[in-house]
Amino acid sequence: MIGFSPLECKMMLIAGYLHDLGKLAISNDVLEKPAKLNEDEFNEIRSHTYYTYQLLDTIPQFETIKTWAAFHHERLNGSGYPFHIKGDSLTLGSRIMAVADIFTAITESRPYRKGMDDQHAIHALKDMVASEAIDGNIVKVLIDHFQEINDIRESAQQQASNRYESFLHTEAVL
Repeated sequence: MIGFSPLECKMMLIAGYLHDLGKLAISNDVLEKPAKLNEDEFNEIRSHTYYTYQLLDTIPQFETIKTWAAFHHERLNGSGYPFHIKGDSLTLGSRIMAVADIFTAITESRPYRKGMDDQHAIHALKDMVASEAIDGNIVKVLIDHFQEINDIRESAQQQASNRYESFLHTEAVL
């Protein structure tokens, strides 16, 4: 929808699959904590993007995928992390990944809160555009195709949940 080539779309898919790879370096106690995180725990969670960057940096062919995946918490106004990259220094792929990550985070239901309805999600995204955190052109494309994209998100979430449940109920082969 943004004009990427088929190869760029495949690279974005891979970056999407790997964007939270760095969470492997985060303590399960922090990742699975049901209560609010304290400052140290929040900083530990925030470090996952740095670890994603470092892990993907070991694969020279993943240079573009690495930046798209690892910079998903960077913000146009420089308030993001881990590198505080801002403005034109953030590639289009990194900007798309940031919007996609935020969209998913606010619309998905999580164990600790219900996902936002469509209107609240759109309002939250527009607020982030207004604060120059995320790219307004990408958000416009998302809003213009909101129902289609949200349906895809819901379907993918349900499929992943089904695969996970199936995995949990599969007998282990030793």
